[in-house]
Amino acid sequence: MKILFLMRHGQSPTAAEAGVASDALRPLSEQGREDVRRMALEIVKRGGRPRILLHSPLTRALQTAAAAAEALQPAEGTFVFPPLDNTRPPDEVLGELTARASRVEEVLAVGHQPQVGEIAALLTGSLYDIRPGGIVAVETGKSPRLLWTLNPEELR
Repeated sequence: MKILFLMRHGQSPTAAEAGVASDALRPLSEQGREDVRRMALEIVKRGGRPRILLHSPLTRALQTAAAAAEALQPAEGTFVFPPLDNTRPPDEVLGELTARASRVEEVLAVGHQPQVGEIAALLTGSLYDIRPGGIVAVETGKSPRLLWTLNPEELR
């Protein structure tokens, strides 16, 4: 993997607002879906072509991945990736991401805060304000470096 796009799930209502029993079942809002589509198109606009999309098993991340996949059409598909469920340390998740995506150049990983931010910080040594639907693009390798970061509000 040479480029890792880390995306926080799109905007979603609280469990109570959505009328669901748990945080894991929270869906995306319409604004969240719209933001994710625009952000995925921004990846393409900036030259990105993720071949694989990995996402947390939580509903809002699954729906974020589906919306992003519509725009990105990842050649190798979209897959549930349980380590992105926001319960594991960033170094473990990065190791599993690297192993899972070792044969592809570009990967989009959809997860939750603080985990996606911790992975970005682990790679680059910097902290980022990743809003719902936001992306941090990192060139991986021996000396990882930030390529860009963007939140949906910056495109509105």
